[in-house]
Amino acid sequence: MTLPLVLALVAAAVILSPILVRVMDRAAGYPIAALLFAAAIALGSHLSDVAAGTPLTWGFTWARDIFGPGTGVEFAMRADGLGIFFALLALVIGGVVMCYSAAYLPKNEGNTSFYTIMTAFTLSVLLLVLADDVVLLFIAWELVSIASFMLIARSGSSGEAGSYRTLILTFFGGLTLLAALAIAAVNTGTTSMQELLLADVWRDNPSLTTTVAVLVAASAFTKAAQFPFHFWLPEAMAAATPVSAFLHAAAVVKAGVYLLLRFSTIFADQPAWNVILTSVGLFTALMSATFAITKTDLKHLTAYSTVSHLGWIVAAIGIGTPLALAAALTHTLAHALFKSSLFMLIGVVDHEAGSRDMRRLGKLYNKMPFTFASTVVAAASMAAIPPLFGFISKESILGAFEDSPYGALLLTIGGVAALLTFVYSAKIVFGAFVDGPKDMSHVHEAPVRLWLPAALPGLMSLVVPLLLTQVDGPISAAVTAITGEEYHSHLALWHGVTAPLLVSTAVLVAGVLFVIFARKRVFAAVENKQLLPFSGNEVLHGVNEGSTSAGRGLGAVADGFNPSRHLFPVLFLVVVLGLSTALLTNGVDGVPLAPRAEGLDVWWDLIPFGIIALSVIGMITTRSRLATTVLLGTTGVGITLQMLMLGAPDVALTQLVVESLTVVVMMIVLRYQPRTFPPTPRRRQVTATVFALLSGIVAFLGVYTLLGRHDRSELGMWYITQGGEVTGADNIVAAILVEFRGFDTLGELSVLGMAAVVIAAVTQSMPRHMFEAGTRPRPFGQSQFNSLPMRKAAAMVAPVLLVLSIVIFFRGHNAPGGGFVAALVMATAFAMSYLSRGADAYVVGQRTPIKLAAIGIIVAISSGLLGLIEGGFLYALHGEIAGQHLSSSLIFDFGIYLAVLGMVTQAINALGGYLRPGTEVRNLDYTRDEPDNPLPSIPEPEQPENAVASHPKPLNPADNPLPVSAKEL
Repeated sequence: MTLPLVLALVAAAVILSPILVRVMDRAAGYPIAALLFAAAIALGSHLSDVAAGTPLTWGFTWARDIFGPGTGVEFAMRADGLGIFFALLALVIGGVVMCYSAAYLPKNEGNTSFYTIMTAFTLSVLLLVLADDVVLLFIAWELVSIASFMLIARSGSSGEAGSYRTLILTFFGGLTLLAALAIAAVNTGTTSMQELLLADVWRDNPSLTTTVAVLVAASAFTKAAQFPFHFWLPEAMAAATPVSAFLHAAAVVKAGVYLLLRFSTIFADQPAWNVILTSVGLFTALMSATFAITKTDLKHLTAYSTVSHLGWIVAAIGIGTPLALAAALTHTLAHALFKSSLFMLIGVVDHEAGSRDMRRLGKLYNKMPFTFASTVVAAASMAAIPPLFGFISKESILGAFEDSPYGALLLTIGGVAALLTFVYSAKIVFGAFVDGPKDMSHVHEAPVRLWLPAALPGLMSLVVPLLLTQVDGPISAAVTAITGEEYHSHLALWHGVTAPLLVSTAVLVAGVLFVIFARKRVFAAVENKQLLPFSGNEVLHGVNEGSTSAGRGLGAVADGFNPSRHLFPVLFLVVVLGLSTALLTNGVDGVPLAPRAEGLDVWWDLIPFGIIALSVIGMITTRSRLATTVLLGTTGVGITLQMLMLGAPDVALTQLVVESLTVVVMMIVLRYQPRTFPPTPRRRQVTATVFALLSGIVAFLGVYTLLGRHDRSELGMWYITQGGEVTGADNIVAAILVEFRGFDTLGELSVLGMAAVVIAAVTQSMPRHMFEAGTRPRPFGQSQFNSLPMRKAAAMVAPVLLVLSIVIFFRGHNAPGGGFVAALVMATAFAMSYLSRGADAYVVGQRTPIKLAAIGIIVAISSGLLGLIEGGFLYALHGEIAGQHLSSSLIFDFGIYLAVLGMVTQAINALGGYLRPGTEVRNLDYTRDEPDNPLPSIPEPEQPENAVASHPKPLNPADNPLPVSAKEL
């Protein structure tokens, strides 16, 4: 149970962060670090077992029978050599960063959000590197993107642009990863990471393997900041220094490296994989190292150095040999140590000197001796100066280059990149502590609690070379986990006189000479120079602008209130595709378009057809909006009758109630519209008639030929014959919705909840000119008299509808009914309540609909979690209480009930409630279009000015005053 314990400790850090900050403020970093270190110790205690080939595993089923019986989606965790390597990296570096944050962060300034998001960031990385199911892997991948976006964005206006660019690029990588994982899962028939990686399909289908390899590489490049996605990482420097340290050393960028290493199991010997990773990696290393030399901001310089070192690692992974994979892992560890230290030490300089720009710094080496010495060690490790660990890791990568088919070329490029690395490493030290022009006499050394956590990872570069045999174990275990074959790492300071050593020696000599004789002149010449005619930010901006312009152009086709502008493109495609299919092909999927004669001579079908046809003819010939709405309702009645005659009472009942409520809502909307449609030009009438007839013909032919050529589907017959036995339900339609296709229904439920929010947002933003004179806030003149019959009807019918709604809800498992239609029946009672009012009023509290929708979605999701008891989200649990068969799907159905009720009541409230103050139309004419009306308009009771804000209760018919006495009535 080690893995659940590790997850629980990190999750506890997330949950406790707000409480700890409230009690301890920024010092909350210390107990949070303790939790992360405890998780690292718990996981590291099994390092020897994992190295011996016994990975830690844990998990449970999320969803069953995805690809067939016995398959499913698992919340599966697996700590093999590779996973435990990256998990320990994240936990240890994360713990050190938390200790540093406890001294670095300002007091009482948003520390709650910082610690909460940082710990959630750590948990996301942990889930990613330990995931043994591709669904969990993808979810964790996206959580890492979201967490990094939030951490960058919380820095305020300075981080807004960078956070959006980060989100765009990393989410693009999420899309390519989703495509890769979907293709892989479908072709292997599993979502298990281990089974997927070991499947034979990768060997048997080279084109498939190449496609997935390219998609995975693109995904990893977005996270690992490789060309052309490299520019988001320096932009992320707007985030706080602890965020930068963790992000660069052990979080987002290492997620990309982890993905490449994990999938090297199947792609290591693929030519496309090798070429793409090696070429892009080395190009990125050279390019970013060059950019780094031009920077004067220490964080920006160090950020570009991260991109460069990631290029080294990616290039080594691209070579694909066990030696190269071991080198990539070694440099990943070395980079995490010296880079996290450098970022935090730069933060110390910024904290004490008030700037991190070299042009605003001076001689700090004697003012901050401990920080200076620690920075020298970390920068020397980055520059690969022996005997530091960075030298060993860089030598291992050069050795991997030498071992590749293009050894000489790669060693040459690597030597140039290494020289540039030495140069920008020297610029950090001399620019921050030696060559600066400003007076630093007022600066003093930082407190020990600040500089010591920052120095520790970098100082480990001095210690690790003394413990190389201990480092060999985790590296060997990780490579073994990737390749599936036993591998033994042999890290050492001295391997004899080799080509990598000669390259390193040349680099050191050239670097020292440069520092002594040319650094000031060169650094001044390239200071903040833009070396290319455009930057990555400008390219992304151009892509965004181009996409926006293209979208605006495409959207212009339907940009207007005229329905024909929206319908014409769709109908045009229907006509063209339908007619071309009928005229140019002999069938669909090899089956001729010849209808079956059986079942097409039921003359009773002419009754609903006649209702629908007459209603449609009436709609297209009348100019009255009111008549059109009524005829639209009769069309729905005709469709309902057709469904009932076809033996679908469930669908027919739902359709009938939906049509009724739709007419009510549309009648409310009509008050905002003129009473008649505007005249239609003759040309438009002819065009619309032609396209309407052609669309109808195509639709008829499609239904007649496609649906008439086969019997019920095999799946449909299985539902009919086996569905009831599996679910214990006689109403197979309801069982499909809440059990077999629960995920679909949950998605539709979310759409309903969002619809309630959108209705509220749109109606609350309606401007003054949207209201037709004579409509709001008063209804038409005789509303009080006209509402009397409806009041009595509503008082008698509402209790019946309430009982009916409950009965329909509970009988839905075995008879026509269910949560959806039951909610619509209950919503009908609210609609009648509204219609019975003599004036506009809320049918429920102003905020009640949104609460109903939100609670409904929460209830539905919670019922899905119950299914995890037996191994799958939304898996229905069955049982009996008092001899009555019950299912957990009933809870899910109740969530549907609440959400639907919330959406409908929101529509009535928003469109028919009190008018929002400030949107009234003056000079109302209540009798417009009725010059012969002898009845005077009767004024309605005044509503308070703050009616919306004070949540007014619905009007009670018994309390609603009439303008005439009972005797006069």
